[in-house]
Amino acid sequence: MFKISAKLDCSLRALILLGKNYGKEVFSLNKISEEEGVSKDFLAQLMLDLKKANIVESFKGISGGYILKRPPSEITLKEIFEAIEGPLSIIECIHTSEKICKIQNACAPKRAWEYIEKKILEILESFTLEDLIMGMEKNKEVILL
Repeated sequence: MFKISAKLDCSLRALILLGKNYGKEVFSLNKISEEEGVSKDFLAQLMLDLKKANIVESFKGISGGYILKRPPSEITLKEIFEAIEGPLSIIECIHTSEKICKIQNACAPKRAWEYIEKKILEILESFTLEDLIMGMEKNKEVILL
């Protein structure tokens, strides 16, 4: 079963909050935690991952907190996904060497999995944080097609 992890879900919720307030406000970890109902410790690790990926910027001190490093229109879902989950890999054998999988070159499903993974990556790359924010503000589903 393909499933979105709690880490990715919480990260997206925090980023949407920051994106809605882009250029207006710095959000403390406490405020994000309260607004999104996410454990502060869990959120701290996610924000660290997002900072390492140059998606958010952090500030220390009393008025410190987090902001997006770039406009929401410049942050793709692929970037967010990879910051939190690592590189997308829908099936391990696509990314392994022939030494691990002896039938890799003659495997019919392999080509299909490669194609599906490529299309998922293309969709994630074409979809931005701004798309999520705009979909929410219009109170409509965001349509991919």
